[in-house]
Amino acid sequence: MGTEGVRFAVGRQCAPVLAGVKPSNLLIMEKGHEELLGWELKGTRLARCLLYTSQRKDYWLLFEPAKVKAVMGDPQNESFLLSQGYERSLSLAGMLLQFRSRFAGYKEGRDGFPHEMGLLLGYPLKDVLGFIEHEGRDFKLSGYWKVYDDVDYAQAIFELYQYAKQAVLQLCRQGAELSDICRVCRENIQA
Repeated sequence: MGTEGVRFAVGRQCAPVLAGVKPSNLLIMEKGHEELLGWELKGTRLARCLLYTSQRKDYWLLFEPAKVKAVMGDPQNESFLLSQGYERSLSLAGMLLQFRSRFAGYKEGRDGFPHEMGLLLGYPLKDVLGFIEHEGRDFKLSGYWKVYDDVDYAQAIFELYQYAKQAVLQLCRQGAELSDICRVCRENIQA
């Protein structure tokens, strides 16, 4: 997988993050492309955190730090994080370190699913709590996440994410670099 392959993988899996409408996304890629990924992300506002490495895949969290901090700083979200074993007012780096450990535990079968991932990905807390309560069943709508609360809100967000994905992939096909894709998409969505 060369530079273009990395760019398309990021575009396909993380378009709403590139467009600035989602705080983070899970990015799953073949192992060994850390350098290319770093090169591709230059000039964007995005950061990455390697969550887990299997024999063939790397699991990354691709995120916009300011947006993840805002999500985690919401008082209700912070209360949920406390209930999951996180410390109050934990730095972003500290929270990601703990999440990485919990995610690895889940991938290796040592721990249960780290439900705080939903918050990191920008899902509404009520839907994260609904997922836990209903064990992933009895949802009202399923798309980018399973919806247990506000269907109208979720449908609007799903449409926005689809619009972002179409725009990002079109720009990828035209050969645009990720820094340009981020700039163009953010300008168009904010307009």
